[in-house]
Amino acid sequence: MQRHHRFVTYVTPLIAEWIRKQAEERRVSASIVVCDCIFDAWQRATEADLRTPATDPVRQNIFITVALDALLTHHPDSTLRDRTVAAYQRRLERLGIVAPRPMGGDDEA
Repeated sequence: MQRHHRFVTYVTPLIAEWIRKQAEERRVSASIVVCDCIFDAWQRATEADLRTPATDPVRQNIFITVALDALLTHHPDSTLRDRTVAAYQRRLERLGIVAPRPMGGDDEA
């Protein structure tokens, strides 16, 4: 018979609230939410050990980002990189991933 082990931990109020909301939305206990999070982290770590550096998605994303930035920086159209970064920022704002930038420029004065 498989026995489960109990772990006790302390989390910040922000994380505790997130766990409670997840449990409520999924209609499960907070313990199941925490267990799922730990299992997902364990699975990512285990899979990462099996991947070669060339197939690791995190490394691929970093390489793609650096390569794209280099291409945009050295493109004949010197405004292309700034326009791409601005479009990226607008998309993040539209998706609610970042807060919109305040109107009126970039100075912090």
